[in-house]
This record gives sequence, C-alpha cells and structure tokens, in this order.
Amino acid sequence: MYHQFPEHYVSVSERLSHILDNSGYSHEDRNRKAMVAYYSEIFLNISNFLDGRDKRWYAFGSRSEGSTGPGLQSYTDILSYSNTIKVVTDLSQCDPQITNYLMVKDNHTHHGYVKLQKIRILPDNTPVKVYLDICNNNVNAIDSLYRTVLTNTIHHPLGIVSGPACHYHHARKEFSTDVVYALRRSRWPQEGNEWFRRPRLNGWPTRIHIENAREYGCFVTPVGHPHSPECHLECRLSFSIAEREHTRSFEDTTMKVYILLKMIQKTYIEPVIGDAFSSYHCKVCMLWMKERTPNSLWSNINIMYFLVICIRQLYE
Repeated sequence: MYHQFPEHYVSVSERLSHILDNSGYSHEDRNRKAMVAYYSEIFLNISNFLDGRDKRWYAFGSRSEGSTGPGLQSYTDILSYSNTIKVVTDLSQCDPQITNYLMVKDNHTHHGYVKLQKIRILPDNTPVKVYLDICNNNVNAIDSLYRTVLTNTIHHPLGIVSGPACHYHHARKEFSTDVVYALRRSRWPQEGNEWFRRPRLNGWPTRIHIENAREYGCFVTPVGHPHSPECHLECRLSFSIAEREHTRSFEDTTMKVYILLKMIQKTYIEPVIGDAFSSYHCKVCMLWMKERTPNSLWSNINIMYFLVICIRQLYE
C-alpha cells in the first residue's frame, strides 16, 4: 500500500488543507453541519411522537456526516421504519402482537441480500411460515420456492422512485432528499460477523465503536441485487447507523481526503458515467483505508498521499 511520492506532495497537501479550511470545510464547519442534521432528526421524531405515529426516522447522507459544502450539491437520506413490523431470523423471535417477517435466502440470493417471508400467527400464538398465499396487492408475492415474501416495489405519488428511495429535489436549495422506507433488524446479522472478528492493527474503529455497531443492528431496505432473477423480491442489508457513526469519528485529515474524493467524483466522474460510481463508493473506500492504515500517517501533510492511494484503490 505504501509508495514513494514526489516531495512537492507535502506542500500541496498543506495548501489543500488551508483551502478547505477557508471554504466551509473546516472542523468547526463540519461539526456545525452535522449538528444541524442531528437536531433535525430529533425534531422530526418528536413531531412524529406528538402526532401519534409509530414511525422512527434517521437522517443519513453527507449533511449528517458534515462532509458537504459549497458546490457538492449535498443530499440527505431520511430513513423511516415502523415499530409495528419485526424482522426475525428464527420463529422463536416472533412477536404475536405485531407483523413479523422471517429473513430467508436461497441459491439465487447474493451476499448481503435477503428475502422476507411472511409469518402468520395462529390463534394459540404459534408462528408459522406462509406459502402460496393468494396475493391481491403489491405488498407480497410468491417466490420460486412457493414462499409468500415481501416485494420491494415502492409507489409514492409525491416523489420519484429511485431504487429503494423516493427522491425529492429542493429547487431553491442546493440539496436533495431521498426518503427510504425500510425495516429494522435489532440484531446484527450473521452475514456481518466477520467484521467483528477481523484483526485491526491501528485501533480504529475503537472497541466502543465496534460494540455500538453490534447494538445498532441493521436495516433491511427494499432493493434487490441487479443480477438476481428475483430482484423485485429481495432486500438489501444496510448498516447505515454504524457507517454514519464511524464516518463522524474521522479526524481532520481523513475527512478532508473524503471530501476531496467526493469533489473529484462529483466534478469529473459523475458527468461521464452517472450514478454507476457514487459518493457511497468514496465512503466505503475511506472506511477501508482508515481501518488498514496506521494512525501516525493521518496528518495534513499526507493529504495528497492518501488521495492518490484512494483513487488507485477505486480504479482497481
């Protein structure tokens, strides 16, 4: 991973750091933006509670991370889930008082994706899997193994359906909002256990961050794998809460490299290939790089070094 770079990278790195600090991307500016998103999330949930709604809302995206600024056309993902629907991995976890869905897979299901099989609660509170149930709506369908599963189709009259989200563009403001309707899985899925076990040489993420991630669980979002024969019946596992908290823990240099990557993606890559390469790819690259690089190297004189390394990793 480590390479020799021209000596002028140090001076360029220092200048880039100074420019970002004076362009709305300083540590103080980033914290202020993240706190605005944080309090907006709190107020939204208070409003829902006072209105008697059973939904919970989370704010994700560049605004919640503090990684946005002038010219980046930032976005906010508002994720909503209902407390009256439970996702389980075993029938013993079902709650007879609410709607339950069982996470299932088959030979066509890709890693990181699941199907959600409908569960029926019998009069004696015994949960049973549902097969070949007649579906007269767009909520459930029959898969290739005759299971009654949840579809991932979203119809919304107020926004554009784009993947798992309804998209809203604020015409007078420099940001957009994607509202994602998901289900909550309160426990960390077995597919993600490798993340807890793998060795970390630099102490990031910290043990506290790792344990918190386990408590966050995950979301099940309505989007299938693009190459799956039953794409419309699959859902993707999302670890958005853990990703947001880890990104917020980035120190100054890491966040500046992340912002520069997003600028390159927005300015030079997106006009050519569109959404095939997004800012989310930049985030994944930064999380990967941060976990595998000694903390001693993350200083502002190495901004160009890490920027070039990340671009090479993304290219490969």
